[in-house]
Amino acid sequence: MKKKFSILLLSLLLSALFISCDGDEDAVYEEVVAVANRESSSVSFINADTNTVEHTLTIPNSQPMYVVYVKSKDKLYVGDRTGNKVHIIDPQTKTVEGSIDVGNGVFHMWADGRGRRLWVNNDIDKTTSVIDLRTNTVIRTIQLGIKPHDVFVNKFGTRAYISVLSGNAQVADSIYMYSTRTYRKLASRAVGKDPHVFHLTRGNALYVPCQSGTIYKLNGWNLDEISTLDLAGTHGVYSSPFQSKLYVANIGGGELYTINALNNTQIGTAVATPEAIPHNITVNKYGDKMFVTHSGGTANKLSIYSVSHSGTITPGAVVTIGTNPFGLAYYKREVQ
Repeated sequence: MKKKFSILLLSLLLSALFISCDGDEDAVYEEVVAVANRESSSVSFINADTNTVEHTLTIPNSQPMYVVYVKSKDKLYVGDRTGNKVHIIDPQTKTVEGSIDVGNGVFHMWADGRGRRLWVNNDIDKTTSVIDLRTNTVIRTIQLGIKPHDVFVNKFGTRAYISVLSGNAQVADSIYMYSTRTYRKLASRAVGKDPHVFHLTRGNALYVPCQSGTIYKLNGWNLDEISTLDLAGTHGVYSSPFQSKLYVANIGGGELYTINALNNTQIGTAVATPEAIPHNITVNKYGDKMFVTHSGGTANKLSIYSVSHSGTITPGAVVTIGTNPFGLAYYKREVQ
């Protein structure tokens, strides 16, 4: 009798665990990749399961650059370079429900993992706008005095990392680290040319792929150099779900790299992309599918790949979207 009771109790506990992890068994979810199409004033919504374009949102007289999905708000934020704005998009209706005025020259942007702040680089103004996502207002404008490029806010929202461009081919570009509480610059580090940034919570490491041909692994606390890896043309970057691997685009060479994030070494060999100029990368929730934009004045393609547990990248579908696709974001959300 005790044995039967124990088995029943275990079954109930497992059932409760399953429900708590997966949520309502009757819920319907959508998996989408949203892509900002810079030259066609639009955002493409691609079904991440079927690899098909399900909707195209046109934002008149805009220049969409990058797109961020914030799960806690269930909103998409799209930077508009022409309008000097960040547009707020309802992913349910796929319509613009509001806009936030920022600086001139909207470029890269990133939100912290808690969905509290969105940092937006304005490269013409040489500033970064910090948006409070509770009120959708700019609460701080950071004067950089130098042209910003990429930006990344760590998961806990305590540090922001901004790559800045010297404007001189003979002078290294740099990474600036800011406190998100005081907005004070805490550290800086010279790196290669045209650096992108991606922070890993695991090991508190900041990865900096530079198009000049080096990936820097820096200490996320003080920007001290941990290691470097020489690879040509490194640019767009994204991590696997558990942060054991990084995927990096060789923007000029038409390739994708897989990097062991624990020791900053290359896994396998580079994989050729079916289209030129692979730019920005994202992966799905499970880490078995990758999406890459291909940028350029007349470019209009998104390439899709399957990814093995070991990080092997296999080219798959190519989807036609808007002109000059730039930033992209994957999200999985419950359909209401």
